[in-house]
Amino acid sequence: MRYLVVFVLAFPLMMMARENPFAPAQSTDVIQEQDQNLTSAAAIQTVEPQVHPQLLIDDKEVVNYGKARFVFRENSAYIETKDRLIQHFMINNPPSIVIDFESPSDFPSKRKELATKPFIKLEMGAHSDHYRVVLRLDKVHNYTVVKSKYGQLVTISD
Repeated sequence: MRYLVVFVLAFPLMMMARENPFAPAQSTDVIQEQDQNLTSAAAIQTVEPQVHPQLLIDDKEVVNYGKARFVFRENSAYIETKDRLIQHFMINNPPSIVIDFESPSDFPSKRKELATKPFIKLEMGAHSDHYRVVLRLDKVHNYTVVKSKYGQLVTISD
């Protein structure tokens, strides 16, 4: 009984099959039957460029090193680290902010040129019981270092 039901359902499908399945089907191309000259019927539309207001973009520069992650914005630098701040001070020639973090470290010194003003260069070097971060500035500025939840925030003011 099962075979009879399957045969009754499959028989109409077999009747619709082509004699040679590898021969191309007789198709009517709708595209070829249409008028070939579509440009005469198309409307010409000129599109003027629109001026959109400048979107507010949060310009930031991110530098990832093993011990710390640095996020530079205009007049501020966020140093994301788990290590404790030992000291920070300013050097006038060349104008730099020096920040020491407590952590025994051994890694090669790293340098990165920066494009976020007033920061010019980031330098990071390891010492026996701490590592030092040097933020080179374009000129001598007043600065503050404030502890945040995940690190230190250095703010530059004139």
